[in-house]
Amino acid sequence: MTAALFVLADVAAAPVLAIMTFGLVITLAGHINKNYKIVAIGLAILFLATAAMMIGAYASYSGGDGGDPRPCAIPAAC
Repeated sequence: MTAALFVLADVAAAPVLAIMTFGLVITLAGHINKNYKIVAIGLAILFLATAAMMIGAYASYSGGDGGDPRPCAIPAAC
């Protein structure tokens, strides 16, 4: 299971954001057509993409060398 989390950490955020946008569009289309099954499908896509982003962020944060990934402005303090 840990290996799967590290694979998710290598995925860029843009595809996940695209899936989230797709879920939002599906949800809005379901609301416009008053088809609540489509709304539920769109919300499921949206929440699964959100969960995938959070799992990927956690895997990225907890994996690696444990150092701060931000650039250090003062080299002596790093």
